[in-house]
Amino acid sequence: MIRFLRSKPQTSFQERRRQTDGRRLMLFGVFYLMLLAAVAVLVAVSIRPREIAAPGQSANAGKVVLTVEGHGRRTTFDMSTLQALPQHIHKVSTPWYLRPVSFQGPLLRDVLATADVSGTRIAAVAVSDFTADIPFEHTEKYDVIVALRMDGRPLPARDKGPLFVIYPYDNLPQKEREESFGLSVWQLDVLRVE
Repeated sequence: MIRFLRSKPQTSFQERRRQTDGRRLMLFGVFYLMLLAAVAVLVAVSIRPREIAAPGQSANAGKVVLTVEGHGRRTTFDMSTLQALPQHIHKVSTPWYLRPVSFQGPLLRDVLATADVSGTRIAAVAVSDFTADIPFEHTEKYDVIVALRMDGRPLPARDKGPLFVIYPYDNLPQKEREESFGLSVWQLDVLRVE
């Protein structure tokens, strides 16, 4: 018989099955790689890079981190404005940390004086809308601070920052100490003075 008229040799059923299984495996591998690539893209898009600040400078400089409302006025503070106020340190024991922690920031009374507001009570509002009513007299009676730093480092949002209302807990009588824990608003956003 003439060679070019000859048909291809027939493959056995097992060989065809092996070829089909190989193609399926290859398609599955391609699908799996595409799925991994899609997941990687989603993760990369959802992750926000951390803001980088120069040593000793906050990543929130220039960004409004606190609003004080009262007497029909609204005063905003960025981190550099709060850092420019006289700073105070409280090394205190708290229910939130296993060891005593040093908090640093301006006195609450200095922040309110800078905003030129006074009243009888302060609604301290967190980013989550949690609100604590701080008696205005506490600003004079106690050295309450608006903490910007913990153990010398800026307070990260994931750990009660960037602002945290801190009382001098260890210097308070037991009953007032317990009450002050409930007034210690973390992730502080707004102070409404009435």
